Amino acid sequence: MTANGNEHVRATDSEASPGSAAPVPTAGQAVARTLPACAVLVVAMPVALWWLLDVPSEELRTPWWPALLIGLVLAFHVLARLARAPRPPLPQVTTERVHCALVTASRSGAVASDPQVRTAAGVTACQRLESAVYSGATLTGVLVAWYVTPQPPWPAFASVAGALAVFHVVQARHSWSYLRALHTAARTG
Repeated sequence: MTANGNEHVRATDSEASPGSAAPVPTAGQAVARTLPACAVLVVAMPVALWWLLDVPSEELRTPWWPALLIGLVLAFHVLARLARAPRPPLPQVTTERVHCALVTASRSGAVASDPQVRTAAGVTACQRLESAVYSGATLTGVLVAWYVTPQPPWPAFASVAGALAVFHVVQARHSWSYLRALHTAARTG
C-alpha cells in the first residue's frame, strides 16, 4: 500500500524493474514480436493468391476470393496486435519534443530527462520500428506474389509497397538508436 492509498501504482519507465508493468521494450523485442504477423504477409498472402488464381488460364478458382483476402488481412492485424510487445500507454507529449528526443539520442546517446517525453519517445520508436518491419514484409510478400503469379498489376503494387517501405525505414532511422540509449541509460542508472 502506497502513501496515497493505492495498491497498484505503475512505475515510470526509468523506475521499471523486470517485474513491473509494461516498460518500454527494447528494439530487439519490438522487432522480434513482429515476426508472426510478418509471416502472414510474406508467406500466406502469396500462397493464397497463387491458390486463388489459375495462372495458365488467368481465371479465379473461387468467387469467394475477397473473403479469403479479408480474412488474411484480419489474421495479420490480430497477430500483430496479440504479438506486439507490451508497452506503456502513449503520454500526451508534442510531436516536436518526441522527434527532438529521438534525434538527440541517436546523435549523442542522451535520453530526455522528462519521464513523459522519454516514455512517449520510446513508444513512438517501437511503433516506427514495427511499421518499418511490416512495410518491408509487405514489399517482400508483393515480390513473392509477383514471382508466383506473374500478372501485369504487380509492378505497380511493388512500386507502392517499395515507396511505403522506404518511407517507414527512413522514419524509423533514429528509433533503434533511441531504444538502445534508453535501455543503456536505465541499466547505468
